[in-house]
Amino acid sequence: MRNLFQDLLAIDGVKGVVFFNLSGQKVFEESALGGSGVATGDWFGLAKSLGQATEAELVFEKGRVYVRRSVMGVLVVVMGLIGPTGMVRLTSDIVLSGLKEQKPVRGLKRFFKR
Repeated sequence: MRNLFQDLLAIDGVKGVVFFNLSGQKVFEESALGGSGVATGDWFGLAKSLGQATEAELVFEKGRVYVRRSVMGVLVVVMGLIGPTGMVRLTSDIVLSGLKEQKPVRGLKRFFKR
């Protein structure tokens, strides 16, 4: 799973990435500097408080938080004040589509790859 988020972590200004499944369990967490511990806080609670919004960017005094909800879960990207938001959005699209492809296939479909 780490290789999916590598491109997102490599973007200038991205400090860390957290991905939760739909029930709120942390599936992936990594800082751009390596290791875990992006920051303290209830990131899933923040995403849940946004209601039905599928995408949000929150700007704070010392940084920004990009929240993206999908059918697979919730992606939270912690960024500095300066950074390419468009690149983060585009890479998030690619990452989330990559997560959909990793979904295990059951039954006879696993023998017939597209």
